Amino acid sequence: MHVVIEPMAEADLADADAVLIAAYEAARTRVPELRRVLALQPDGWLLARLEGEAVGVAGAVDFGPFAYIGMVGVRPDRQRQGIGVALMERLLAWVDARGCPMALLDASDAGAGMYPRLGFVTDDLVGVWRLEEPSTLTTPTDTATAATVATARAGDLPELAAFDAPYFGAERGAVLAAYLRELPARTFIVRDVTGRLTGYLYAQARSLGPWVATTPTAAEALLARALTLPFSEPPRALTPQANGAARALLQRAGFREQRVLRHMRRGGARQLTRRRHLYGQASFALG
Repeated sequence: MHVVIEPMAEADLADADAVLIAAYEAARTRVPELRRVLALQPDGWLLARLEGEAVGVAGAVDFGPFAYIGMVGVRPDRQRQGIGVALMERLLAWVDARGCPMALLDASDAGAGMYPRLGFVTDDLVGVWRLEEPSTLTTPTDTATAATVATARAGDLPELAAFDAPYFGAERGAVLAAYLRELPARTFIVRDVTGRLTGYLYAQARSLGPWVATTPTAAEALLARALTLPFSEPPRALTPQANGAARALLQRAGFREQRVLRHMRRGGARQLTRRRHLYGQASFALG
């Protein structure tokens, strides 16, 4: 068996999508997300082929302090043949060659067994929460805790990126700009009574995130605004277990935890403090 691993290109998106649909037993295409991450990191995405057929996918975006690995998948009929390990070894070599000190990923139970052999340790958990029984949120209205939610504009991006960086752990202005271009009427920011930015939320068609807030009040105001929008299916949020306030808020809003993944790290140091302000990840590929 000779597996060929090559950089992914735009022409490979349909093949990569077919692999991920089969690997994740998914009903929907991931081409838009693949196109997004490929644009953000053109040299960071890999496609494995066996006898010319696409059998595996993996990739990462290098944010500087860390690289976020995502969309690791192998076609079911080719699993347990070393393809996933080969992809990860190639990807981690790319991370190391760039001088990136840490790699992060979110692993399902099915895939988690591979990662400790590659040097990963579990730092936290990530819950996949889905809206099941919507309830009305009640937010404080007194002037001391009031929050003003507005639709974000392109001019807000520098402030938004500066606000986000300490909590995400790296500068990701390009990611925030990409989502704002895609979601111009579904991106919200919140300010306190002094005008200080205290949070933001991108309401994607199926999920809530990226979503960051400094206080539960700001997070709740953003969620209440987002849930006035239509969604293509009941929205989900990918929420760190370290953020207990987020879990409590989602429960009150009618979300239920569907499954749990392991947030894993190779290199670097554990960073739970910043994760307490992350209410929703952008995706499993971008953190």
